[in-house]
Amino acid sequence: MSKDETGRAVVEPQPPTTPLVSIIIPALNEENNFARLERELLPVVDDLPYRFEFIVIDNASTDRTGDLAKALCKRDQRWKYLRFSRNFEVEMSITAGYRFASGDAMIVLYSDLQDPPEFIPRFLEVWQQGYDVVSGVRTIRRGDPRWRNALVRLAYRVIAWTADVSIPTDTGDFKLITRQVRDALETCGEYNRYLRGLIAWLGFRQTGITYERRARTAGQSKAPFLHLVLFAFDAITSFSLKPLRIFTMTGFVLLMLAGLASVVYGGLAVIGRPPPGT
Repeated sequence: MSKDETGRAVVEPQPPTTPLVSIIIPALNEENNFARLERELLPVVDDLPYRFEFIVIDNASTDRTGDLAKALCKRDQRWKYLRFSRNFEVEMSITAGYRFASGDAMIVLYSDLQDPPEFIPRFLEVWQQGYDVVSGVRTIRRGDPRWRNALVRLAYRVIAWTADVSIPTDTGDFKLITRQVRDALETCGEYNRYLRGLIAWLGFRQTGITYERRARTAGQSKAPFLHLVLFAFDAITSFSLKPLRIFTMTGFVLLMLAGLASVVYGGLAVIGRPPPGT
C-alpha cells in the first residue's frame, strides 16, 4: 500500500475478480484504541490476496471515536463509517454492519482488540476450504476475574444445553460468515436477535478455530454483569422450548396435586372427618 502526495493511503489496484472481505468494527467510546486498531490491523491484511473494506459501526459514542473514524476514512479509501442516532444493543451494531457490507466474506472485529486481528488470515484460509461460518473459539479469556470467566463459561453451556439447535460453546462475535449466510440472516425477522444462535440455526457448513482472548489495554468493558445475565436469558428463550416445557410440566404437576388434594378433602368432609383446620 502506497500514499499519494496528500498522505492519503492508496490501495494497489486488484483485479475485480479478487474476493472482497468486509471487516465490521463495532465501536462505543473507543477513542483510546483507534490508533492501535489501525496499527495492528492494517499490517495483517495488506499483504493478503484479497480486497478489503473496513466498516466502523459507531453505537452513538460520546467521545472522539467518531472523529477518529472519520479521519481514517479520509486517509484510506477502504474505511467506511456509520453512526447510530442513539445507543442500541451490540447485536444491532453487528446486524447493521452485515447489512452495510459488500464483501464476499465478513468478519466482526471489536475495536477494543481483545480479539486478535492476526487470526484474520486463518479465518480466510479456513473459508477457502469451503466453510461458510468460521467461529473463533476462546480457550482463555485474559483480563477478566476468575468468577466472571466461570460464570460466562457456565452460561455458554446452559445455552447450549437448552437450545433446540447446536450452538458452539465459548464462541463470541469474532467470526467469519459468507455473503450467503448474511443474505439468509436478512430473511430472519427477529428484532431482539441472538446472532450466534441464528447463525448456528441457519445450518450452513460451520467450524471453529481456537484462540486466546486478550486483556483490554484501554477503555472500559461495555458489557456489565447484568447485561450478560439478560443476554443469556434472551439466548435461552430465543432458541429453546425447554423452559416452556419445564414450566408447563411444573404447572401440570401442581394442577394434578391440587386436584388430588381437593378429592381427598372432599371425601373426608363427606364421611364426617374433615381435615384439621377446616
